[in-house]
Amino acid sequence: MSPRTRWLLVAAVAVVAAVLLVAVLPFTAQPARKEKLVLAVQPTQNPAQILERAERLKGYLSSRLGVEVEVYVPTSYAAVVEALRFGTAQAALMGSWPAAIAVKTAGAQVVLAEVRRVYVDDRYVEGTFYYSYWIVRPDSPYTKLEDLRGKSACFPSPISSSGYLAPMARMVELGLLSRKDGGAVDPKDFFSEVYFAGGYAQCYEALMAGRVEVTVMAGDVSKELYERAMSSTRVIEKQGPLPSHALVVSKNLDPKLREALIEAFLDLNTPDGAELMRNLVSAIFVRWERRTSEEHLSALDRYIELTGLEFKG
Repeated sequence: MSPRTRWLLVAAVAVVAAVLLVAVLPFTAQPARKEKLVLAVQPTQNPAQILERAERLKGYLSSRLGVEVEVYVPTSYAAVVEALRFGTAQAALMGSWPAAIAVKTAGAQVVLAEVRRVYVDDRYVEGTFYYSYWIVRPDSPYTKLEDLRGKSACFPSPISSSGYLAPMARMVELGLLSRKDGGAVDPKDFFSEVYFAGGYAQCYEALMAGRVEVTVMAGDVSKELYERAMSSTRVIEKQGPLPSHALVVSKNLDPKLREALIEAFLDLNTPDGAELMRNLVSAIFVRWERRTSEEHLSALDRYIELTGLEFKG
């Protein structure tokens, strides 16, 4: 064999060896990916506050599930929905209206519903549903919603399911409002003035001060506010049921991990666990109960369909 031939043979062997080494390396040098669960928490408070309070939950879930757990606080409810939709979160603690959107647009699933202490009429009960009420001053001449055409109304927020969505749906049911050209209902088609005051207490004060003729009060407000408002006003209409908060999971979550997550949250149905959830879910949290999307959200889905209203928050 000539020196030139020998050199070409050695070079060829070296090239083949290099190619084989490169092909093998990704499979031998890369460590196995560690399983991870990202839990999104609704941004009802300052994100830094939520993250601080969520440290206990993060440690608890990581220990129970045997995987790394990250608690993520998006900047908006819409971001929670998007996180579930695109797989950047596998589970979320959500309000009912955003949860309904997540189920519809992201294929997410409700697995647990919050049981809370609420008022239903004059009874203080534990439940996954509650109601809201149209109220007027006791000396008001108005006895039904129909009487208030052309009058002024106050609502706590345009993204409140109990304070706006369900009341608008009730007006549609009563034939007082309707969707035009497939759009959303507009309360200004019935009331002369519509105010969004930022909360139930603010609307109640506006009513009692005579600045508006009607407002809405919900059974999930503080016990003190509900009792004060309902003892000093008169109810002319009611709507509901309205679902509580929920634990929602991604459609792609591994079934075994999903069940382990559900069991972990159910095991928080203790005094200490409930206190932790009151810091992350709602101040009136009592415990978790198993529910499906249909069981928990069917009434809310109907209100959305009746009104065409969109959650923008």
